[in-house]
This record gives sequence, C-alpha cells and structure tokens, in this order.
Amino acid sequence: MRKLILLLLLPLWQLAAQAQQPLTPEGRFNRDTIRLGELVQYTLVLRHPDTLEVILPAANYDFAPFELVSNTYYPTTTRAGISTDSAVYTLRTFETDTIQQLALPVYMLRQQDTLELFSPANAVYLHQLVQTVQEPLQVKTDTELAPVQERFNWPVMVLWVTTVIAFVALIWLIFGQSIKKRYKLYRLRKDHAYYTSRFNSHKDRFQKSGVQSSLEKAVTLWKNYLTKLERSGINSFTTKEIVEFYGNDEEINTALRICDKAIYGHLQTESEGETNLALGMLRRFSKERYKLHRELIRNARSN
Repeated sequence: MRKLILLLLLPLWQLAAQAQQPLTPEGRFNRDTIRLGELVQYTLVLRHPDTLEVILPAANYDFAPFELVSNTYYPTTTRAGISTDSAVYTLRTFETDTIQQLALPVYMLRQQDTLELFSPANAVYLHQLVQTVQEPLQVKTDTELAPVQERFNWPVMVLWVTTVIAFVALIWLIFGQSIKKRYKLYRLRKDHAYYTSRFNSHKDRFQKSGVQSSLEKAVTLWKNYLTKLERSGINSFTTKEIVEFYGNDEEINTALRICDKAIYGHLQTESEGETNLALGMLRRFSKERYKLHRELIRNARSN
C-alpha cells in the first residue's frame, strides 16, 4: 500500500522539483563552422510547466552579429504537465570575427511583470577564405580602352520628334487653310485636264469614224466627271433629272437629247454634224462648271 502511494506521489514531487529549478532555454546552431554570408539555423527550445506563458523572440529582435533571414515557430506540445516551445531561426553573418556567439532570450509573462531568460551562448567558427593579405596591396593598372556598345539616345530622339511635330502643327495652324485650298485647286485642275484629254479623244474618234461606242464613252465620261465635280450622283440620273439638276438649262437639254437620239435611235448617220455640235456643247458646259468651282475655291481662300 505504501509503495502504491509513493508511486502516485512521485510525479507530483518531480513537478514540484522542476518548478523550483530555474528555467533555462536551450539554444544551439545546427553546425559548428560557417562561411561569410552562408545560411545557418539556430534552434531555440524551452521546456516549462504548462501553467506558465512564454514568448519566443520575434523577427524584430536584434540577432547581432547575425541577420535574420527567416523564422519558423512550432506549436506548443504538452506532456505530463510539461510544455515545450521551440523555434528555428535561419541566420547569416557578414562580420569577420573568427568566433561569433549568440544567446537568445525567452520572455516569461508573470501577471504585470515579464521575466527574460537567456539561453547559454552558443558559438560558431567563421571559415576564413583569405588567410594572408599582403601590405600594401598590389593594384593592377589597365589603361586600355574597353569597347562599349553605343546606346540609342532616346531623350534626344523624343526631343527631335516633339520639335518636328510642334513645327508642323505651327505651320499647319498658320498656313493650313491656304495649303488645303491650293491642294484642292491642284486636284481640280489635274482632274479637268485628264477629263478634257479623254473627252476630246472620244469626240475626235466619233467625228472621224462615226462609231457609236465613241459617242457613248464620251457621254459617260462627261457624266462621271460632273458627278465627281458636283459631288452628286449625276451618272445615275436620267436626262430629265440632269436637266432639272442644272435648272432646266436649255443647252444641256438640247445636247443630251441629241446624244440620246443618236445612241438609242441609231440616227447618228443622218445627223452626224448635229451630234458633233452636241458633244461640243457638253464639253463647253463642263468647262464652265469647272471654272465656276475654281472661282468658288479661290473666293473661299481669299475670305
């Protein structure tokens, strides 16, 4: 019976003994030797009664002479009333001291007070790659020019493009209307010269040979030219509609009816002279319309 009671009280005595012993965190590196800038892991462990609340160092802690790269915290584990808190810190150093030590604290919360418990210092050795340094240092001189690839000067390019655009915009602002009018006159003159050349060619061919196709081509060319000149669908109008479009002009009425009679009535043989006169009237009318539009453009430019 006594043995049974002793066995039951033994864990309680162990807990009481551990509670009376001072708590000391355990901290150690995962290896003894490192190189400059090389990653090394430091493990911090604290075992304590589960009634205590402890906090391990966070990322804002000063790990000098080391620098913190990352940290990993593990969940608290409890067994037989003893809790274990642990964390692994990944560190690196750029200090040149041969031996570098680290001791991290664990913070124990006690009501309104905080107790700081440090682990024993654990050291690592820095592997020195450079053993000896000659003084003074030998500096190698090199006066050879190294070829450098020429880079495109984008700022200058942008400046030139902006300047050109601004200059063109200024020219257009001042002389834009005049340039547009001059271009319209140029196109008008060029179209009329091309039309006149072809119309005269068809007229002369009809006058010499009396071929009906030349008469048809001349009338069609006349209608297409006036369509472009007047910006209207004259080439799709009937003779009556064309006459009405031009205010019942008697000359146009006479010329078109003569041409229609010659084309559709096949009477050009009997009235060849009259048909040639009608073509002349059409040519004269188109020239008058050309002059009218030319004056309209000129007057608009002067205004």
